[in-house]
Amino acid sequence: MRNLWTNGVNRWSGLGTAGRVWWTGATAVALAAVLAFGTTTIVHATGHSTPPSSAAAPGGSRAGGTAVTGATTAGSGSMPGMAGMPAGAPGADTGSVPSSTASTACPNVHGATVMSNGMVMAPVPSGSPTDAQQAGANQLVAETTATLQRYASVSAATAAGYMPATNPNGRVVHYMNWQVVRSADVLDPARPSALVFANTVSGPVLLGAMYMGAGPCQPGPDVGGPLTQWHAHDNLCVSANHQVVGNTDVTGACTTGTHSTSMYFMLHVWTAPSLAATHQFQADLTRSLIAPIIRSGQA
Repeated sequence: MRNLWTNGVNRWSGLGTAGRVWWTGATAVALAAVLAFGTTTIVHATGHSTPPSSAAAPGGSRAGGTAVTGATTAGSGSMPGMAGMPAGAPGADTGSVPSSTASTACPNVHGATVMSNGMVMAPVPSGSPTDAQQAGANQLVAETTATLQRYASVSAATAAGYMPATNPNGRVVHYMNWQVVRSADVLDPARPSALVFANTVSGPVLLGAMYMGAGPCQPGPDVGGPLTQWHAHDNLCVSANHQVVGNTDVTGACTTGTHSTSMYFMLHVWTAPSLAATHQFQADLTRSLIAPIIRSGQA
């Protein structure tokens, strides 16, 4: 080892001033490259969360050929195309990490939990669904699926009164039926509050339906117990015509629009086969779930 050190010192001395300057610079560049690569790897690893899996319903119950399941946690990741939703409708979610913070926007909803992305999760019964709750979830899925067969195209949806409440050119577009929302007709599979389409390479593809509560801070019934958890958003910025134009910053302020304190709770029922199999009622869809549908044009 001592000989290696002595040889190294002799070689370094023999390089001369110019040679030592060159090797010093080269070493610095190499070190910078290693650090940059390491930083990029860490950012990549921490910036892409794994989509949450959903627990299959006990007994493998099925409705309409699709397993009825519920997400074990709210989805993490982005849901593109959500700008322009009405007050209380879902915003552009960027992450859903459980938080112990109770919601102050709807104090009447006891036990609600605020997620890190502003999503407010209404409380649901704990444990596995009962037979009655499982049957209720099965029925909701079956009847929603049957209704959505008549709205497979955007033209059919708009003809029935569903209008885009988000950017119609976005990746995911919510089409709201304001007559249904105003009627407070909650959880009627024959008349969903909204339809959700993805703009794919083959044109718009129907992903499922969304139901709205009867009014602000009023979650709908937990027909499926822990399977059907209602959610709202407490960080939305709305325009004068009640369309979402962004999210509040860390101080709770809006760069554009005003902070909406009139939160509607909502429940999604995803009927697209690739989503329904494991994410039947998930509150938030991740980019990784949507991307294959957009690329293939197949739900």
